[in-house]
Amino acid sequence: MATDGKRKANSFDTLPPICGGALVTSIIMYPVDVVRAICMSNPGTGAGEALSGFLKAHGMMGFVKQGLVAEVTRASISRAVKFFMQPVVHRSLYGKPETQGTPVSKGLAGALGTVPEVIAISPLENIKLAAQLDKEGKFKGSADIAKHILKTRGFNGLMIGYAGMQVRQFLWTGGFFLTLDFYKSNLATVIPNKLAQDVISGFAAGATGTALNCWTDVCRSIVQKKALADTFNPEIPKPSALEAYNPGPFFAEAANLGKTRGIAGLYAGVGPKMVHLGGSGAILAVLMPRFKSMWFDAMGLY
Repeated sequence: MATDGKRKANSFDTLPPICGGALVTSIIMYPVDVVRAICMSNPGTGAGEALSGFLKAHGMMGFVKQGLVAEVTRASISRAVKFFMQPVVHRSLYGKPETQGTPVSKGLAGALGTVPEVIAISPLENIKLAAQLDKEGKFKGSADIAKHILKTRGFNGLMIGYAGMQVRQFLWTGGFFLTLDFYKSNLATVIPNKLAQDVISGFAAGATGTALNCWTDVCRSIVQKKALADTFNPEIPKPSALEAYNPGPFFAEAANLGKTRGIAGLYAGVGPKMVHLGGSGAILAVLMPRFKSMWFDAMGLY
């Protein structure tokens, strides 16, 4: 039998290949994420303007110095937790593996599994955003940013914008897992090449998630940018410990942006974000099953 001499894999056996795929994806997509962050925190700024402004301020080395470590760490943790939790939550909810689930069950499991993901990445998200928006060179690195936030706002300052990030991850992850198999099955009828199927379906699923959550990223970026800027003004009183978790400013910004700038404002930077998360989806759809297969073969798992 094909399973002779092999051990049945458990959930934790999937962590190494998941982490490997997440890390590779994060490194490849970082430059696009820089442009995306600038566009979304400054509605009306185009991708070309954002890129030229970043290069003028930091040069090509800015992609290495301005938040690279924080972003690669954040994105790797985010994607690793996402792909680890989705099958775990699916089995807990439905009593069967996600491979036997429906598009809706897969999407819901993925969305609910983002709660620990967002808790884990929120501090790094704030550190990364502060670094990418640091045009004056106020900070010397990620550790310097963390010290500043902790000094001026305490630990909860690292969770600024939590509500917006939670809604963002819920919508993108749910949309991705909801539609990925749908795109794959339909593409299989017209494209025989499995690799091409994975690339296109992964990009389409990632883009679908972006269409659902783009407005959340714009709004939470604005809220976080303002909150981080306030930390430099000693005249602004320190907010309560729970303010970082308050969804009010996030939804208020969404309402204000929709009223003043319409759909265009809510979807500022949608182009770079589509490239970023569509590209991420494509890479993940290709790497995750292949890394898992190679790891299981190497470790004698099934």
